[in-house]
Amino acid sequence: MEVERPSNRHSHLMNCAMLVREISTFSFEDLQTDWSYYYSNPVFVLDVIWNLAFVFVSTLVLSSTPKENPSTPLRIWISGYAFQCLLHVGFVCFVYRLRNSSNGGHGYEGDHVGIRFVKKLESMNTMVSFFWWVIGFFWIVKGGQALLQDAPRLYWLALVFLAFDAFFAICCIALACIIGVALCCCLPCIFAILYAVKVHQGASEDDIKNIPRHKFRQIHKPQISGFDKKQEMSVERMEQGTCDSMCEISLPPEDSKCCICLSKYVEGAELHTLPCNHHFHCGCLVKWLRINATCPLCKFNILNGGDELV
Repeated sequence: MEVERPSNRHSHLMNCAMLVREISTFSFEDLQTDWSYYYSNPVFVLDVIWNLAFVFVSTLVLSSTPKENPSTPLRIWISGYAFQCLLHVGFVCFVYRLRNSSNGGHGYEGDHVGIRFVKKLESMNTMVSFFWWVIGFFWIVKGGQALLQDAPRLYWLALVFLAFDAFFAICCIALACIIGVALCCCLPCIFAILYAVKVHQGASEDDIKNIPRHKFRQIHKPQISGFDKKQEMSVERMEQGTCDSMCEISLPPEDSKCCICLSKYVEGAELHTLPCNHHFHCGCLVKWLRINATCPLCKFNILNGGDELV
């Protein structure tokens, strides 16, 4: 059984090695994350309760402090803060209702348009909230100690609201930084773990044992038209660990290299030859087939007996 000898075997071998590297690259294009359930029931309920609690506390404090006379318009600021919380609750409820109707199969194209519109309004409300926070901080600082004497409850309520917003903003920024650093540091480990789950079906030990096994040896044949000797390679088949010659496969010097590890075959090296006539080191091919049951070069599937190429 003779292996075909291309005119430029060396460049072909290098191309094959590059092909092996490309085939072994893991693809994550099919791994997609669905963010449509951001408004899940626990998140939705917690968000609504949290903002309604702010509205309730604001209403309670404003109604119970008619005699307090702050030097800065804290009443206006607290009322505006509560109104923004109510707007946020309305936006969240509207989007949650439309999203649930769409997920249930009863949504229309108009629902998606409405969700996008409400999302824009929510973004505008967030920007206004940021400027409103700056205004409240300015009024608290400007009022100073006089607010503690003239309007202590309004002062502490506004201060608590400002502190909550600042705390959550810092937490979000810190969380984003932590996630960014974790991705940069742990991404190689994540890729290795995902690659180890064997996305491609590997071959079993029985399938690997059935692959023909050979022993590499070198022979020298005199060249017909020349005075020098041309080195020829041959591969001797092994059966049950013996070196009894069953059949030989002639290999040119340019083809006497494993395309997986890019190492040349040495005298006595054990090789595996796939049904597609591609040969590799036994150790290299066994490691490959345990992950992916296809030829590293032509992707011949050894599990399907050659009926299918993947």
